[in-house]
Amino acid sequence: MGGIKEINRFLLKLAAFYFFWLFADSWLSHNVELFARAWQFCYHLFLIGVRELSILMLHISGYELVNDYRSIAIIGSYGIIIGNHCVGFGISYAFASLIMSYPGPLKTKAWFIPLGMLLIMLMNAGRIAWVAITGFNTGYIMQVEQHDLFNYIIYVLIFLMWLVWIRFVLPRVQSKR
Repeated sequence: MGGIKEINRFLLKLAAFYFFWLFADSWLSHNVELFARAWQFCYHLFLIGVRELSILMLHISGYELVNDYRSIAIIGSYGIIIGNHCVGFGISYAFASLIMSYPGPLKTKAWFIPLGMLLIMLMNAGRIAWVAITGFNTGYIMQVEQHDLFNYIIYVLIFLMWLVWIRFVLPRVQSKR
C-alpha cells in the first residue's frame, strides 16, 4: 500500500464497513423484516458453530455435558449461556472488513477471510470451553475478566492476521503476476 490516496481509500472503505455495521445492527435488523431474518440467521450460524466447537473441545477433554441451543454445562456445574454478543459475529465482521478494505485480489480474499474467521471461531470456542471448565472447577464464572481478556487476545490475533495478509499473502500473490 503506497501513497496517501491508497491510505485514504483504505480508511474510507473501513469507515463505510463500520457505519454499515452500526446501521445494520441497530436499525435495519429491527425495522426491515427480511434483513432482520437474514441478520438473525448470521447470528444463528455463528452460535451453532461456536457452540458445537466448544462442545467438541469439552468432549475431547473428557467432560460430560448437558447442552441446548444457547447453553453448555459440564455435569456438576451451573454452565454458561452463549448470548449473541458472545458468538463472534461482530469481531468476524471487523476482521473481514479490515481485509476487504485493504488492497488485494478478491480471489485471494475469498480464502483468507473464511480462514481467519474460522481461527476467530476456534479461539472463541476455546474461550467458551475454558469458561465452562473454570466454572466447573471453581464453582463460579468470571464474567468481566474473561470477556475483556478475550477481546484483547482477539484484537491481537486480528492484527497479526492482518500483518500476515500484508507481509506474506499479498507479496506472494503479487510476485506470481
